[in-house]
Amino acid sequence: MNMWLIEALGYLAAAMNVFVYVSNSMIPLRIAAIFANAMFSAYFYLKGVYPLLLLNGALMCVNVWRLRQHQHLIEAIRAATQGDFNFDWLRPFMRPAHVPADAALYRKGDLAEEAFVIVSGGIEVPEFGVTLGVGALFGEIGLFSDENRRTASAVAVGETELLCIKYSDVLQLAAQNPQFGFYLMRLMVQRMQRNVALAHDAKR
Repeated sequence: MNMWLIEALGYLAAAMNVFVYVSNSMIPLRIAAIFANAMFSAYFYLKGVYPLLLLNGALMCVNVWRLRQHQHLIEAIRAATQGDFNFDWLRPFMRPAHVPADAALYRKGDLAEEAFVIVSGGIEVPEFGVTLGVGALFGEIGLFSDENRRTASAVAVGETELLCIKYSDVLQLAAQNPQFGFYLMRLMVQRMQRNVALAHDAKR
């Protein structure tokens, strides 16, 4: 292979590497890094510089792995913003609780330490005139409210079975599972929008 073609390959790899350092978006950055590593690998192979060939080959594998991680994260975010979240994987971190019919699980202003998932029965939120059914996650807003106080009451509709999870576990699991974290964000935004709509209707 002509020497000038080899050198051109090296300059092209260097230019691609510059793009890696100036890119602000993670996905294009990783793709550019993969191409740069591939071109540097070819350049050092043709030059006979095998330690740098091995280094760039290893870096290319790392960048491919990181790219797949980012792609999986994007897929998880999309899944979290569409449809319902599957809580089955949360069960090992939760404990069961029973609430008798018409009993209050908590009242507005109570100290909030746990979130809940409804297994059977239902939960009424009297302040908003809303009843939550099986599979609903609730009680998570207290994690972010002032002094961790409940922003509304929760009253059982019939005999109700729940799964409870401590806020400390919610924070850890949200950090470990981005899909769960984005589901929580979507859920809180939906409830905020509902509360704004209720406040607007009350002013009419």
